[in-house]
Amino acid sequence: MQPSHAQATSPALASLVGALPAELPRLALTHQRQRERGVLAVLEQGGEVRALGLHRCGLTALPACIRELTALERLDVGGNSLAELPPLPPGVRELFVDDNQLARFPELPPLRLLDANRNRLVEVPPLVDVEFVYVAANRLTTTPVTRGVRYLNVSDNPLSALVLDDAALSEVRAESCGLRELPASIGKLPLLRDLSLRGNQLTALPAEVAGLRSLRHLDLRGNLLDDLPAELAELPNLTKLDLRWNPLRRRPGWLTELAARGCTVYC
Repeated sequence: MQPSHAQATSPALASLVGALPAELPRLALTHQRQRERGVLAVLEQGGEVRALGLHRCGLTALPACIRELTALERLDVGGNSLAELPPLPPGVRELFVDDNQLARFPELPPLRLLDANRNRLVEVPPLVDVEFVYVAANRLTTTPVTRGVRYLNVSDNPLSALVLDDAALSEVRAESCGLRELPASIGKLPLLRDLSLRGNQLTALPAEVAGLRSLRHLDLRGNLLDDLPAELAELPNLTKLDLRWNPLRRRPGWLTELAARGCTVYC
């Protein structure tokens, strides 16, 4: 599909086009998940803009008139040089701002998905019912406060501690965060299925991991574990346990029992 310089079909879109670099071509999207680069990519339905992409367009600022796109549901401005965002349309549910220079967010609409990987975020506002949260490779020192979040990726942040008390969590990735310990509250996540703690500095795991009754995959590669709690053997749904690159003093006998019941163990 070739970009064009077609005229905007709504006043709000026309205002946005007028505020963007004149040489930026426009492309009509065929579906919301389509991602293009270097163009103003627009999905219109019923005369309203539903999805807007400005991925890798060399932007240093996002025009404030974007707020006028009141029907917008998906906004992709990843891969630019944005240091801040203007107020966003209230209907946005999927926000892609990865690979920018954001340190903070404005007030966010009620999102379902937030991709803010690889920015300069030092804080994130409380996130409620945002099903998928990607905030890896930022400058966060505290875990975002969440409620109703299913997927959380905080990898490659200098976290002082991992605080997880959102009972809705089903997958957490906290890789290479410098973590030295896990809180006992980790065992209060009844829906957690995937937990990746690769590349931290953990020396022990709390016995409360026995509470992770839904856990299927546990990645502990590249930590400082020299022993393991026997409570790991009590996890009824564990199908993959990765212990590689840890200075384990011995291989516990219950690892053999785990493997015998179908759990793949890397040690």
